[in-house]
Amino acid sequence: MGSAKPHARPVVGSFGEPDQSVHDIALLPVDHGNGATMQRRVWTFLASTVIAAMAIAAPASRAQGDGDDGDDGEPAGSVDDAPAQEGGFQRIEARPPREGTPFIANKLYPMQYRLEFTGFFDVSFADKYVDHIGGHAGVGFHLFDWLAIEGYGGYLQGDETGIVGNVRSPALGGQSARRLAQGLECANPGCEPQLPDMWQTTWFVGADVQWAPIYGKISAVSEYDLNFQFYARGGVGVEGIQRKLNDTTFSPAQIRPSINYGLGVRLIPWKYIAIRAELVNTNGLNPNVEEHDATDEGACKDGYVLTSGNEDNCLTDFSGAAMFQLGVSFLL
Repeated sequence: MGSAKPHARPVVGSFGEPDQSVHDIALLPVDHGNGATMQRRVWTFLASTVIAAMAIAAPASRAQGDGDDGDDGEPAGSVDDAPAQEGGFQRIEARPPREGTPFIANKLYPMQYRLEFTGFFDVSFADKYVDHIGGHAGVGFHLFDWLAIEGYGGYLQGDETGIVGNVRSPALGGQSARRLAQGLECANPGCEPQLPDMWQTTWFVGADVQWAPIYGKISAVSEYDLNFQFYARGGVGVEGIQRKLNDTTFSPAQIRPSINYGLGVRLIPWKYIAIRAELVNTNGLNPNVEEHDATDEGACKDGYVLTSGNEDNCLTDFSGAAMFQLGVSFLL
């Protein structure tokens, strides 16, 4: 009779039970009658293992040999002991870093104990009812390379967006404008729109803390590295605010406490000059919005009424201004 045909069986785990994960993807053939075939497979496996081990060990041995400088006590990789290649070229592993370009850990322009004077251009974005444009100046001190404090102050010019112009126009259906035109009762003589966040910032001062956990370099060309920092900032301040009225004048100025937070990048192309760009959000608590309806005003004296269906909700009037700030710094 001929030799028995090989058949398949599942791989058995260490506890004698079939390993399901292996059994699903592979079956091992069992040969009952051909021992020579099995021996050839074993020798093939061993030879392959030896060849693979030699291939892995060869680069490590070669690298060790390249770094071995003999018994003269010189450090491995010394430029003087590096073997010269054909044509006088040096091995790239032995080439020292360019003078004046330390590793990232050794920052080219350390910031610790440095003063920073910055002038900013400010412009708001994602505006709903009012927008702003202006500028401010800041003076900062870097306690560490990654931590700084900064005081600032500036001025902004505010204006109302197009949607507020529509609300103020009787022809376009503004409720407050219609009440004024029809001589109906209003919360104030000008029958101002009952909209939240209508206050415009005129001046502001504050202080914040900057945390810069990321420092890096951009190699723009082979001979120039641009150093940079990414940082987060947060702080507190106060603002002077006013509200535009229907007769184009402004309400009496008030003061609003605020908080600010944002992200920024500091590019440091030279030792004494830096370029900064920031996205900052400022939030503050606005005064009460006067309601034309006496009942609504009595029920909501510190905010504004928002009607949803048949339900009136009293909400706090928080301001929210998102600013893009671009500036130049002088470092001492």
